[in-house]
Amino acid sequence: MKRILSTSLVAALAMAGSGLTPRGGPSDYPAHANAGQLTVAAAAISADQAKKILGAGIDQAGYLVFEVALYPEPGSEITVSLGDFTLSLGADGSSMRAAEPDVVAAAVVPYPAIHLPDAPGKVHVSTETDIGYASGGYGRQGGVYTTQGVAVSNYPDQSPQPPPNTASKDLTRDQIERSLAAKRLPTGRITQPVAGYLYFPKPSGHSRKDGFHLAWFGETAQARMTVPPAK
Repeated sequence: MKRILSTSLVAALAMAGSGLTPRGGPSDYPAHANAGQLTVAAAAISADQAKKILGAGIDQAGYLVFEVALYPEPGSEITVSLGDFTLSLGADGSSMRAAEPDVVAAAVVPYPAIHLPDAPGKVHVSTETDIGYASGGYGRQGGVYTTQGVAVSNYPDQSPQPPPNTASKDLTRDQIERSLAAKRLPTGRITQPVAGYLYFPKPSGHSRKDGFHLAWFGETAQARMTVPPAK
């Protein structure tokens, strides 16, 4: 006889095997803050630690890594998404939203330029992809973005062709993305403690010695904390 799993159980099983095992409690992290029925805790991960754990130079690619844990109160259900989190540095620093693993992987191993065949009349057609971020204050402004466009010109294509090791780079990029995704903070409907990494573009600011300002903006509550730099 077939058994039908409840929606909540399917969601719990989908999150199993992703992220990290939460520490004993919020106080086991260097920073934590309460937001209604949820407590958010976080710790900064050093560049060396991130490279060992994730197998990639995230810092050199312009990203920071934070271990974040969520502790909902018993019996409560909280909806969490990557867009809920922002990071800033210093009083006047711009806030950045957490990035998806594929965006970070593309920053570590950039995609080669793509050139399409010349159109009739020696009109050259090419595609251009840009990955970056828009900054803003606390809240949901700003964040990582990607754009892609098509350029047309009458000039012949004099751009260098993709290197012969493109396939190898694609494989490396895919491996990095899978590693980042497997350890990323689980999102969706949270009913029990979860933990994982969040990847942020490096925010602008004068100094990191005073720590990073991490914020979570939920549907009905907010949490703000200062996360000390990794030792």
